[in-house]
Amino acid sequence: MGINMTQKVKARFIVFFLLGTGCLLALLWKQNSMLRSLNEQSAAWLVETGAAGSDTISYFKQGEQNKKGRWLLNAVPVLAYLAGNEEKLAVREDKSMSEFAMLYPGRSLAKGTWSGAAAHWARGSRALEACDEIVLAKKEAEQEEEDAVETSLELDADAAVADAAMQENQTYREKNSKNSQKINKEEMVLSSGMDNQKKIQNLQRTGSLNYLLRNFYIVDSSTSINKKIFDVEALLNTNLSMKKTSEPQIYIFHTHGASEHFIDSKPGDKSESVVGVGTYLADILEKKYGYQVIHDETEYDRINGKIDRNKAYNKAATGLKKALKENPSIQVVIDLHRDGVGNKVHRLTTINGKKTAQVMFFNGLSRNRKGDIRYLKNDNLQANLSFSLQMKMKCMELYPNLAKPVYLKSYRYNLHMRKRSLLIELGNENNTLAEAKNAMGPLAKVLNQVLSEK
Repeated sequence: MGINMTQKVKARFIVFFLLGTGCLLALLWKQNSMLRSLNEQSAAWLVETGAAGSDTISYFKQGEQNKKGRWLLNAVPVLAYLAGNEEKLAVREDKSMSEFAMLYPGRSLAKGTWSGAAAHWARGSRALEACDEIVLAKKEAEQEEEDAVETSLELDADAAVADAAMQENQTYREKNSKNSQKINKEEMVLSSGMDNQKKIQNLQRTGSLNYLLRNFYIVDSSTSINKKIFDVEALLNTNLSMKKTSEPQIYIFHTHGASEHFIDSKPGDKSESVVGVGTYLADILEKKYGYQVIHDETEYDRINGKIDRNKAYNKAATGLKKALKENPSIQVVIDLHRDGVGNKVHRLTTINGKKTAQVMFFNGLSRNRKGDIRYLKNDNLQANLSFSLQMKMKCMELYPNLAKPVYLKSYRYNLHMRKRSLLIELGNENNTLAEAKNAMGPLAKVLNQVLSEK
């Protein structure tokens, strides 16, 4: 009887031991599986957001597909790398690191996963650091070769003109002007056509989303990036050319025509507001380049005789829909604005010896920090982005300092009605009317080249 009891106890112990071991192994397997999944997702996110060390991972993904690269992506606990370098990440106010981890299945095991990742941190960080050194050395060698080639070339005529692109993190200098019309500062920056050409070539060569976002865009904090929409190859290669016809093809209007004037504009004179500059642009496009243009001079932000910008986009949408219905031949829609900066900074460049207001192309992404805004659907979003990016790049090629980086914000701004829709911010309240008009010739030339290329 005692023997049987002993055997039963042993049997139960073995059963419980096997069950416990099985559960533990299952838990470990699930944890490791989850860690691998998180690593893969985190790697993609790391590359997308431009976090520290992402150059290494993107480097292996973009043409250095070898065993070592694949091992690095699969074996190194990227999640731990992200956790240890959170302060170096690009700003993502909508997601902290822990919130990001919680997005994936098995979130109840999140703490265990983080512990598991941390256990491999030392090995992983050493591997990443070693590979980062290799990548850095390669990049420095490539940069030296490019610099050597550049020094043998002559800068073009616009190599040292002024640039006001504060967001491009270039060097500023201030100068006083006696005839500044109460403006005591002018943002001035030196930029060369060769610098811009190098940026364009780097983007075309690498196809890197990170590089695109860093060098060609300003992303407002109200929105976020959808990687599927920002397909670099598609943005660069979308054909935006069109054949000229005898019917209207370009439509210019002004959502804020009543409220956007220049520093020396005569109060109440529409011809000296952004509307008057739109008339000047339409005239150049018609007489010099042969386009049929409709210029809508309606002041959509004037309601019952008073300025009301709150309903301007809704009113402009009604007018735009009517115009497109009456003129289905229209393929290009331009909403020309004058930017407002709320300070005394005078932003301008010099083109052909003339002081010229800068322009900034503007896109609404129909997307906030949490994701797509479903009621602001835009089936033409990628084409809109291609149009503004190709305009920006053509400006960089022809007039290095004419265009600031493309500004990305959350809403739609009536850009959804045509593929070739542009919202352009022209100068700001501190520019003169002449400076604004001086920008229209170069802008028309850029537009013509984008619409003419195949």
